[in-house]
Amino acid sequence: MLHPDNFIVKSVNWSKNKAFSCGNQIDLSKLVAEISIMKSFPMSKTTIFLGLTLFLNISCKKDNSEPLASSPSSYSLEELPVSASFNFNTETNIQLNINDFTTEKVKYYVFAVFDGQEEELIATRMAQPGTNSLELVLPTFCPRIRVERNQNGRITSRFLEIDAKSLNLSFSGKKSEMEDCKETLYAVNGQGGFYALDVESGTYTSTALPNLVGGGSIACAVNKDSNIVYYNTGTTLRYYDYNTGTFHVAQQGNPFNGSYPRMEYNHTNGLLYIARNEDMYIINPLNNAVVSSFDIVGLEAPVGGGDVAIADDGTIFMCCFSGLYRIEVNGSIANATRISAENLPFQPTSMAIDRNDRLYLATNDANAQLIEMDKVDGAWSVVQTYNHKINDLGSYKCDISQLANIDSDNDGIIDAQDDFPNDPNAAHAQYTPSDIGWGSLSFEDLWPSRGDYDFNDLVVNYRFTQVANANNQVVRLEGRFRVKAIGASFRNGFGFKLDVDANLISSVSGFNHTDNIISVDGKGLEAGHSNGSTIIVFDDAFDNIPAPASGLFINTERNSPIVTGEMIEVIINFTNPIDAGLLGNAPFNPFIFINGDRGREVHLADKPATDLANASYYNTGHDDSDPAFNRFYRTENNLPWAINIIHEFRYPVEKVPINNAYNFFNAWALSSGASYSDWYKDNAGYRDDNDLILN
Repeated sequence: MLHPDNFIVKSVNWSKNKAFSCGNQIDLSKLVAEISIMKSFPMSKTTIFLGLTLFLNISCKKDNSEPLASSPSSYSLEELPVSASFNFNTETNIQLNINDFTTEKVKYYVFAVFDGQEEELIATRMAQPGTNSLELVLPTFCPRIRVERNQNGRITSRFLEIDAKSLNLSFSGKKSEMEDCKETLYAVNGQGGFYALDVESGTYTSTALPNLVGGGSIACAVNKDSNIVYYNTGTTLRYYDYNTGTFHVAQQGNPFNGSYPRMEYNHTNGLLYIARNEDMYIINPLNNAVVSSFDIVGLEAPVGGGDVAIADDGTIFMCCFSGLYRIEVNGSIANATRISAENLPFQPTSMAIDRNDRLYLATNDANAQLIEMDKVDGAWSVVQTYNHKINDLGSYKCDISQLANIDSDNDGIIDAQDDFPNDPNAAHAQYTPSDIGWGSLSFEDLWPSRGDYDFNDLVVNYRFTQVANANNQVVRLEGRFRVKAIGASFRNGFGFKLDVDANLISSVSGFNHTDNIISVDGKGLEAGHSNGSTIIVFDDAFDNIPAPASGLFINTERNSPIVTGEMIEVIINFTNPIDAGLLGNAPFNPFIFINGDRGREVHLADKPATDLANASYYNTGHDDSDPAFNRFYRTENNLPWAINIIHEFRYPVEKVPINNAYNFFNAWALSSGASYSDWYKDNAGYRDDNDLILN
């Protein structure tokens, strides 16, 4: 359907033969515009004050609903019992004061909005330089107006309730460099609390705003172009104008006939997306019309709470108590694909996405937590805790053109866009699996003999970060590792191989060698390799995680206490910046070597060994490797000794094969990954939690 944010006015043709509607009354003498429209494209904005003056006389007859002593038809005009205070006026005079920050040509269209959401165009005028006011004459029963602003094809709309004789309105356009935009998350709660959370500084400090008018709310969304925060109270859609600091009613009524926890404003089409449980509606906030509705299919229980957020590319994300989902609309169905592998250990009540495409959740605990979550794998990290509840979030995203033009390290990337604003050699970062998530490498360590396939003999969490300069060339590789579990008695080492010539590497630091097994060169690379570069992260897993208080193994037995491994941060610096393609894909070629025997390596299936591996182990025991055909570390029926899960993996307890713990592991494997590619998630029926370590 047509929407002001998608169209601009091309021409206005005035005609006296159109009727102006006032409730059920028609006054044929009034003027109404016929508007032809054309598609628009966003234009830039700049800054000064503009104003305009317009005088309109619009009158409408209003029925007299005063009770009469007898039938009205029995009275002549002269006999009607009219109050002495009544002057028969049907109009009211309103002054609209407009402050506008722009130097470009702007045109305004003013609409009277009546109950039932009927609209009539009552004024159109080009803005002139200066500060002036619009003088409007409106029907007395007209409850609100809508002001549509057209700035070189960029259209925004604002509602104003007629609750005073003087109404104030501000449009912000493109701000000057002296008024830099600040990324903000707006937060509301059910007790009427209203807060601004500072995203720009990274501190996420909460600043209290005026309490919500109309009561508490569990849903909010930001329309940045119109400078308003929508929120819902019961059946009333309201908004806060954060330029004027005033509250207004946008619409009455909603498809839920009450409150709903999820709401987002879509800047690409100017519509609100609202949802509760498995129902979603798209509504036009300008006229309250339901554009479409969807049944959300694919949610795991519990389906309550949560929120909706829309990324700049239009992707719809939704969270509920069971986790994070990506939503794809197909006809009357909204298909939900689960991103997070687990039911979340907290109950999210809100979600928002900032300019840098970071996704945030929040909780409605008395001390609410603000949580950053990865959109790829659902990994999360608490970034701030508050002394108030949060029921919903809305994101004010700054345009790049509005950001401060400051480049502290003079690398050509402004600080607001620079991941490393004080490092002239670094500007961007690429993460595997994400900036806050962990991948998991799980090994069986009886190779070349077959093990019990619980894949917990050694479990290592990893995160790789490729740091690139302003020219997108990689200047260093950072690896973070943590021993997650040891379900074996062997003292195994762990490392990885890069297909990068050692001459391109200037230094390696951060590894933990404790058993005098590994020889390194002056750079920190393992010595003795002529092909690629090998980095040994640790040579004994037991030296990188606290000993358990009880039990034979670490973090693999039921009812045993869980301990946390130490963080190992390995930094690989390159002699000169290199193309990212030279590195290959993380986690590259990871491997373990077993019980101090450096030559007894175990790699992922079909990953070749390093130069220091002992090839005599091949084709012994259950190994069926064939280096001539690039076949490595497989049994005769192709089972591996190691698996990589680009996610936090909930591995089996001792002696439980992985396919017993995960019901669709077999289907996934037999289909070559075509079926149940998410077999390791906790979707209904996917796994037996009694056979897993869930911490």
